[in-house]
Amino acid sequence: MTRHSRLLLLSHLVLVLWAVGNVYADEVITLNTGRGVRQSFLLAEPRDKPQGVVLMFPGDDGVVQFVKGKDGYRLDHDGAGLTGNKKAIETYRSSGLVAAVVAPPSDKEGGMTVAFRASDEHLTDIRMVIDYLRQKYGQKIYLHGHCLGGHSPASITAKLKNEGIAGLILSSPRSVSVKKQRSALTDYQKVVSVPVLLIQHKQDSCPGTSHVNLALVQSHYEQSSNKVDSIVVSGGDIQMRRSWFPCKNGAHAFRGLEEGVTGAISNWILGKEFPRQINGS
Repeated sequence: MTRHSRLLLLSHLVLVLWAVGNVYADEVITLNTGRGVRQSFLLAEPRDKPQGVVLMFPGDDGVVQFVKGKDGYRLDHDGAGLTGNKKAIETYRSSGLVAAVVAPPSDKEGGMTVAFRASDEHLTDIRMVIDYLRQKYGQKIYLHGHCLGGHSPASITAKLKNEGIAGLILSSPRSVSVKKQRSALTDYQKVVSVPVLLIQHKQDSCPGTSHVNLALVQSHYEQSSNKVDSIVVSGGDIQMRRSWFPCKNGAHAFRGLEEGVTGAISNWILGKEFPRQINGS
């Protein structure tokens, strides 16, 4: 083989490797935490250099399964909300953001309680994930929790005293304590100083995340953060599906508007103009 032929072959290989390195990549990462359990999360990367990193905490009990198919992973769950939605993940990714979705640790595969989400054990597990993402991408991390899933990022941000956290995002934020559970309204706001974004659907019928409490939630986080924004959503597919329980789907999960809502969140993260109101058909 001549030198010219070798150079052509080398150039071809470089182009192939460049192409492979710039396609969408998603994989499940499992870390062994400092307390002897396994913590898994789905990692979805954008095509180009990441502009930010979002760590997503599914709602309800946080149970989500990553099922691999020919077109990547799908998420199986029962009511994880916006942070367990494939469209939301893809919207983050197409916006240039890394999206990582957390599953329960190996000792809580049946689901996480609110008490566990606020525990030091959960902090140990998620701090490993945050450290992994920060080392891999060299950026602080945005934490996005939905409904009960919001207790995880709110508690972790408070316990870490905002270290390594770029911002806190709460969709359908928990504003009322139900069955003596902690609420995102009163337990974390006095420590959280990073930027905060609240996303609320006006027709949300979940008793713990009523739209009427949004202003109160915002005012509480404004006690410690200089930047607290909100997005109010209306319309979309507000009908109940699969379950009658209003905290699992419909307006509570922004059904039918997932891409528009997540696109607005992405713009907020990237420092772009974003809509304060989203009106779906």
